[in-house]
Amino acid sequence: MTKKFLIIGSGFNALASAYFLKNRNYDVKIIFERNVKGVLGSIKIENESFDLGYQFFDGLDQETDKFIRHMFLNEDLHNFKYGASTYSNNFLYEDHAIPYWISFGKMFVFKSFIFYLKKFLKSFFFENKKKFNNLSDLFNELPLNIRYIVSKGCQKHYQIKPHELEIVANEMSTFTNFRQTLFNDYISNLLKKNSNFFDEHLASRRKSNHSLENISLYPKGKNMEFITDKLIEKLKRQGVIFEKCNFDEIDLIPSSKQVQFKNEKFDQVLVTTSLSNIQRLFKINLEKTYEHYVSQVFVYFTVKKINFKFQYTQINDLNLYSSRISNCSLYSKVTGENNHLLIVEIPLTDNNKLWNEDSKLIDIAWDETIKCGIINSETKYETSQVLKISKTFPVPKVNFFTFLDEINLNLKNKFYGNINTIGQGIFTRHKFIKELLNKFK
Repeated sequence: MTKKFLIIGSGFNALASAYFLKNRNYDVKIIFERNVKGVLGSIKIENESFDLGYQFFDGLDQETDKFIRHMFLNEDLHNFKYGASTYSNNFLYEDHAIPYWISFGKMFVFKSFIFYLKKFLKSFFFENKKKFNNLSDLFNELPLNIRYIVSKGCQKHYQIKPHELEIVANEMSTFTNFRQTLFNDYISNLLKKNSNFFDEHLASRRKSNHSLENISLYPKGKNMEFITDKLIEKLKRQGVIFEKCNFDEIDLIPSSKQVQFKNEKFDQVLVTTSLSNIQRLFKINLEKTYEHYVSQVFVYFTVKKINFKFQYTQINDLNLYSSRISNCSLYSKVTGENNHLLIVEIPLTDNNKLWNEDSKLIDIAWDETIKCGIINSETKYETSQVLKISKTFPVPKVNFFTFLDEINLNLKNKFYGNINTIGQGIFTRHKFIKELLNKFK
């Protein structure tokens, strides 16, 4: 008899799980709360649909690249390779995303390297057995001058201090990344190649580091929702059932072999939604959460022409409000008015005085787009549109994984091992695919 799976969640994680399981001939049902597409949905700009913020399948290895191309249609996807740039200390650095410390001057780099060199020499005589309890502990392994800026960058991007976050949060923003750019690519890669210590601490541009993948897939001339709709239709044709449901009203009934939802019995339940939603689903410790949600403002500009060759620019600069500016005209479609699109992301809490001042946000976003060199100062935008989202993505707080382990143990005992949580504390889609593949090997 065919196994039945119930997936609880939405967006890429839920859809990827459904595709994976359905292609192993399981019966699959997805229950979701608001929109099954999640952030793979769209926003209307000048009578055309565009992504909700920046969307790409980035940094894929061969295994995840193959999975993505099979899940969606390969002919709909285009490999843009790696189109990032970074803006640090009034300097735009090509083919890179994390802070470019060389722009801070020779003395800044010299002090940082002396710090690393001392630690490198100590590593020959002392084994590093430090325990990192939070992101601040990890940042203490950075040079003091970099540590200060990156810690402030954490507060800018996440609106929370490093000591309140799990160390995995360093992977969720370029400004909080542990690997740093101190030298040109030749020196960086030489050090990284010949030393595990420097490989862990230094960064080089992805295009010059052959150990890193350059795959960056996107449906050229379309938007992410275009391929998401086709995937949903394909899953429906394969028999996947979609049902909208209030998570607060879900009641799963356990038995030794199956889990009952309403009048159906399922062999396994796969929960892909956030930890906060898991707490709601199973009525666990509802008064406390171990996730911090980042709030952001997205400002969409339409312009007649953009001469900028990168998919996006990471704004690793404390003096600017923006965190990323995306050049949608490079890979997406034009608007109904035949204009190109730029998206400026501004991390901002909803209690900030700017939150309700759209005109000021527009002015800030446009000024910083010019400052970063994405457009010239003579360019005028045709239209602007502001989208505010109080909860974009969750960042794991301290004790996130300890609490998750407790929940998983509780669910294992109560539901006889028939409930699996997946994707918790994972930010990138390719890492979710890795966990999915490993979990069901």
